[in-house]
Amino acid sequence: TNSAINENIFNVNNGFDLIYIDTPYVSENGVGVDYLDFYHFLEGLVNYENWDSLIDYKSKHKRLKLNGSDWTTAHKIESSFERLINQFKESILVISYRSDGIPSIDRIKEIMIENGKQVTIHESSEMKYVLSNKKSTEVLIVGV
Repeated sequence: TNSAINENIFNVNNGFDLIYIDTPYVSENGVGVDYLDFYHFLEGLVNYENWDSLIDYKSKHKRLKLNGSDWTTAHKIESSFERLINQFKESILVISYRSDGIPSIDRIKEIMIENGKQVTIHESSEMKYVLSNKKSTEVLIVGV
């Protein structure tokens, strides 16, 4: 049985064979990338009944109200990875991340190893994201 859960990962009970997570990331410049800034239209479709209350009317482009997640805060994101990896150390973990994110891919790998995981890294070819000025790669960090 497969489950897709759109929930704060820290509210999800353990007991899954495999956890796949595509976290927000903090760029190498320390800027948090909040997905609500980029995918607000899709969020509006899935939360259509609440659409009006989700909009930040003070923002220039009428973005959705941001949540202020630890995943988008430079000095908190590493501890979020530590908590995630520790919470699901009994599961296979697959983390989708960018090569230019903070913490580094090597640091995430190190945290997994500290939690008893054997780690493999799979990296895409270098590419330029539509909303980015520089090239980077997509990385899958797999901990078994």
